[in-house]
Amino acid sequence: MPTYKTPGVYVSESPLVSNAQRYNLSTATAVFFGTAPRGPLEPTLIDSWSSFKSYYGDINVNHELGYSVYHYFANGGRQAYVVRVLHTSGTGTLATAASVPVTYTPDSVGAASATATLFTAVASSKGVWGNNLKVRVYSGNPATGSSVTPVVGGASATWFGFDLSVLLDDVEVERWNNVSANNADNRFVKTVVNTYSKYITIPTTSFPIATHNSAPVLTPFPLTGGLDGNAVVAADYEAAINTQLDQIEGVLILNAVGQTSATTVSALNTLATTRGNSFVVVDAATTDDFSSVTSLIQSYPQSSYVSVYYPKLKMIDPTKTGPAAIRDTFPGGAVLGAYSRIDSTRGVAKAPAGYDVDIRNAVGLVTNYTTANTESLYSTYGVNLFKSIPGGGIIINGARTMDKSTPGRYIPIRRSLNYLKQSLTDATQFAIFEPNDERLWTRITMTVSSLLSEFWRSGGLKGTNANEAFYVTCDSTNNTVTTINNGEVRIEVGVALQYPAEFIIINLSQWTGGSNAVSNL
Repeated sequence: MPTYKTPGVYVSESPLVSNAQRYNLSTATAVFFGTAPRGPLEPTLIDSWSSFKSYYGDINVNHELGYSVYHYFANGGRQAYVVRVLHTSGTGTLATAASVPVTYTPDSVGAASATATLFTAVASSKGVWGNNLKVRVYSGNPATGSSVTPVVGGASATWFGFDLSVLLDDVEVERWNNVSANNADNRFVKTVVNTYSKYITIPTTSFPIATHNSAPVLTPFPLTGGLDGNAVVAADYEAAINTQLDQIEGVLILNAVGQTSATTVSALNTLATTRGNSFVVVDAATTDDFSSVTSLIQSYPQSSYVSVYYPKLKMIDPTKTGPAAIRDTFPGGAVLGAYSRIDSTRGVAKAPAGYDVDIRNAVGLVTNYTTANTESLYSTYGVNLFKSIPGGGIIINGARTMDKSTPGRYIPIRRSLNYLKQSLTDATQFAIFEPNDERLWTRITMTVSSLLSEFWRSGGLKGTNANEAFYVTCDSTNNTVTTINNGEVRIEVGVALQYPAEFIIINLSQWTGGSNAVSNL
């Protein structure tokens, strides 16, 4: 920065930085709903396969969620929210969390009294997995390792620090040294555990403050009482879909792993349309019978926010080796990974399909439909199919939504609109509570135009120049005295979105030096 020593006016030149450049909006974040051996029930953001395993455990043959998330990251996925689903409401046996009271022997007057509860440890999430947890407390003075000398007249007693560890399947997975039962201490055990532990919580609101003369407690306290409840049903997925994403902002791509019922798809569609910026990828049903597939598809909402992929894929099973390391897998996770991969290299205007959008770890299709059935599934029902290319692997060979009308039937059209809606929302936040006059309208116009220009230059909009690609109106023509008095700023934006090239039509004829000779080639 220059140093100014003489009073005067100093002018420097710098490039214009618009409000739109302050935002680095993700094109979309995946959201998976599914069952897992353990893990939180609320949406949890992960950014790698290792991150998933730390919360939800490794791949389990009884839970499709792990396979989907694994193939999501293998296909280029970057970030995802995971919502674990359990039977937590309705009829039947409900899921519960395992717990155990951690006890000690208090002594405030020099003589040991009956055992008391120091705190209760509760598994961080519901399910039978919590019964495999144990809590171990190393009591005594951490400085000397000896038991604490009681303080006569217990009112003035204090609890010395202790060590706490958590074991899963008898393997220590977490440990905290020198925590305290005194809520006035910086290392108050409840605060430390509830902030950092992935395995237990401490719901206790008050702790006994007392000394003790017992020997260090080395025997682990096993948690018990954890239940998975009845098998998860469609209603459990719908309850999670309807309640769990209220606090999550931004553009989302939703997938309920392996869930293909019309009620679940409708719940996902309602969530996506209500948010106005999200999209749904529906897994292939377990049946591959053509008539059954078409009957199921017809029960889905005819929405531009929903896309369906068929059939299931034969994919590598990372838990096995050799010829047995292949399993039939729902495609949603791999598809969302491919979305993320194409978004990062080409943007949302590029259809997530074609010869450059292969499915990694896929080695075949569960079912090969006839040509007639394939044409019907795509053209009539809007189902996106996978195609096996000799030497090229398995590719996504469709880019349609459940909407039958143009332009809503194209995935890149819907996703481009979703992206722009969120981008425009974020980029114009600065205008809230600003004086509503021509100066504000000019700032808004510049900001929105800058954002759209960048989207056009990246190939997201049609047109040989910006004027052909978009327009922005924010002036006295749509901001009247009435709208100003109502506290409103009106912005009209028009965009020329890109349509995907689905069909390449080549007319081939034989040319004989000046005339065309039609030939059946």
